[in-house]
Amino acid sequence: MSNAPAGGEGPGFGNAMPLTTKIANLVIAVVLIAIAASAIAATGNFPKSMLAADVGSARFPIIHAGALIVLCLILIANTLRAPTAPAATGEAPVGIAGYAGVALGMLATAACIAAMEYVGYGVATAVYMAVIMALMGQRSPLWNPVLAVGVTALVYGVFHYALQVPLPVGSLFE
Repeated sequence: MSNAPAGGEGPGFGNAMPLTTKIANLVIAVVLIAIAASAIAATGNFPKSMLAADVGSARFPIIHAGALIVLCLILIANTLRAPTAPAATGEAPVGIAGYAGVALGMLATAACIAAMEYVGYGVATAVYMAVIMALMGQRSPLWNPVLAVGVTALVYGVFHYALQVPLPVGSLFE
């Protein structure tokens, strides 16, 4: 079950959405559509396969980018269709702590990408996931590392073994 959206207590406001949420949804959807369109355009330079049974290397990103565009269009339609909720009074502002969490998440992402070159995908991603879970409020000393290692191992297995995609090993382990 989900929580009712802000402003959803009054009659007729069951699906109402605050104006800031509507604007954020529209901006995010437009940015993601632009990214997906550029991904589709970039696949034009991928080499073509000479085999009739091979779908080529461009098929996978085109399918995912197309799905992203469709989902963004659904988000835009639902956002525009939802009524705008009246301004809520007494609602707590995000505050400096909320912005600091977002900034720390962005910094952790950059650090993870940089660390992969040295310690590899596995170590960097497991630590990154534990940090992100803590920033998002999951602070279990037992479950954070278990989930981080488990999800990292699952993604590594799918990409390395099933899809044969080489992942960074790290210069410290080469």
